[in-house]
Amino acid sequence: MLKKILFVFLSVFLFCICTNKVYANNITYLVDIPTYSLLDYGSYDIQFRVFSNGGVLTKLNVGIFKVLNLGVSWELGSLIGVDDVTVAVPALQVKFSLYSGSETLPGLAIGYDGQGFFYNPDDADFVQKGKGVYFVAGKELFFPTLNFNAGINVNDFKEPCLLGFVGASYEIIEESLMAMLEYDNLGKGKDARLNVGFRVWITENFDIDFILRNCTTSDKERAGCERILKISYQSRF
Repeated sequence: MLKKILFVFLSVFLFCICTNKVYANNITYLVDIPTYSLLDYGSYDIQFRVFSNGGVLTKLNVGIFKVLNLGVSWELGSLIGVDDVTVAVPALQVKFSLYSGSETLPGLAIGYDGQGFFYNPDDADFVQKGKGVYFVAGKELFFPTLNFNAGINVNDFKEPCLLGFVGASYEIIEESLMAMLEYDNLGKGKDARLNVGFRVWITENFDIDFILRNCTTSDKERAGCERILKISYQSRF
């Protein structure tokens, strides 16, 4: 079963990299938090995120309509290394644009993201839950390419709790280098996370993220200060 699923994801990735159409990269996520932006209709974004202990998280998102994105993601713990691979349940992503924004008003979006982090097969759940249902607003402020996004989310429906997130991004070199800073899981005490990263565009379609996640703690029980590498490719069908 694992080999079949890997074959499907590799087939999709090979299809993507063989597509030669040039497409401007849309910023739909920073590190862990969503932005208000969506992929354009007919476009897709495929990501591979390498995290602690040889884990790999794969995501595929598609612009179904102008105002709707759909996606699926899949986490494989310890895929790289000698430990047994932990196979998580694939998760669903949905994002719907409420308002694209203007010179005076922010863009607005609502969505659902079931992708958590560090799947525990004994509990059949993620140690760190995904965003769940969220609402996000974002706008460029003060300087060109300086963008702010903030929102609220509920990710535990057994014990509902309203959480918050806020983030900023700035293109240091336009379409080549972007800095990201975000504060996630606000309202959850010590489980709130400060994440920083840099996004480097290798081509118009292909970028690499260098990330420090939860960078204010060294507590390994909470994943400590985690170093992450993420690659992303965007294009059109």
